[in-house]
Amino acid sequence: MMDLFVSKYVNKIDKKGRVSLPSSFRNVLPKANRNEIILYKSIKTPSIEGCGVGRLKEIAKRINNLDFFSEDYDDFSTSIFSEIITTNIDKEGRFLIPEELKLYAGIKTEAAFFGQGYYFQIWEPKKGLKNTEDSRRRLLKEKKSLRMMLTQQK
Repeated sequence: MMDLFVSKYVNKIDKKGRVSLPSSFRNVLPKANRNEIILYKSIKTPSIEGCGVGRLKEIAKRINNLDFFSEDYDDFSTSIFSEIITTNIDKEGRFLIPEELKLYAGIKTEAAFFGQGYYFQIWEPKKGLKNTEDSRRRLLKEKKSLRMMLTQQK
């Protein structure tokens, strides 16, 4: 079973601008790159997305499957790859969220981490909780169930 980013955590940002990556998230990172995370602006929400190197390679593969001459190819390549920031985690599990990303997500004194399976999101806490509530409301309204999703053929 592959390890996944799960659960949610809210951590304070210290005076030096560092925040702790939840230890359960650190454990998901591949051993070879345990002290490195990839951060980029979400293209769907005002949040930061984070992942390990493996996820980034998967994103690259999917973008590469798009028509090379299409606008989608250009847009995804530019929006994701040109804005990727690789950041290192110190021995205590802390890392710096770059100022540009904090501004994008509206993060000031606390950062909320939301597991998304193969990646995670970092939100301003109140916005992140509202996003979670909105997601659940949409699923309930549209009567979507996990069983329905699991039984659909790919």
